[in-house]
Amino acid sequence: MPLSYYTIDDMSLPRKRLFRRGWTIQHFDTLEEAICAYKEIPPSKDKRLGLTDSIHTLELVRCVPLFSFDTAGEDILASDYRQYPLWADLPEAKFATQDCIKRFNLRYQFCSDAIMPLPRSNRLPKHLRDKYLWLSINHDPDSAIRWVYIAGTGWVSLKEWKRRASSHPLVLKFRADGLTERGDYCYLEIEPWEYDLLVRRTLERLDQNTSTTGGRKK
Repeated sequence: MPLSYYTIDDMSLPRKRLFRRGWTIQHFDTLEEAICAYKEIPPSKDKRLGLTDSIHTLELVRCVPLFSFDTAGEDILASDYRQYPLWADLPEAKFATQDCIKRFNLRYQFCSDAIMPLPRSNRLPKHLRDKYLWLSINHDPDSAIRWVYIAGTGWVSLKEWKRRASSHPLVLKFRADGLTERGDYCYLEIEPWEYDLLVRRTLERLDQNTSTTGGRKK
């Protein structure tokens, strides 16, 4: 399918109409052209860069203030193409994402309930490869989280983070309940992407041994 790229200059405004100021969209044939145009838009604007097939869009980069007092935003990864079946297997989506991460030196990504650090790897660090999460009996992925570190605020409870989720705070770390290979309790302080990998590892182990109930919270 034919693909193109787009920029939006300021999503904080309504869509532009006749005699009404608003955001505008520009289309480009190449990612290079779109990146150049995006960089010309001031960082004080809620600007976007994305990929489209003329019907569907994949937002690649957006500019957001990390703190309420910031007058200018930082460019962050807007979405993970791997989470969308339409884009997951498209090499153009993978290349555009990787190129944007490199070209903009992106540090963070936009998630449904926070802004979080980009994963540094698709594998767990060596010191976590023998660890699991101590999940609740219904295997709720967030149930091992005890404390959440929000930049500019400090450590807050999981409940408090969820209360603030609509404002997308910058979440840097979790303190979580973990288990060793032997089933011994261990306390983990990890980044969100490490937590996500541990969730996957833990659920895979539970699926392999569904008859085991020891080591799970009641």
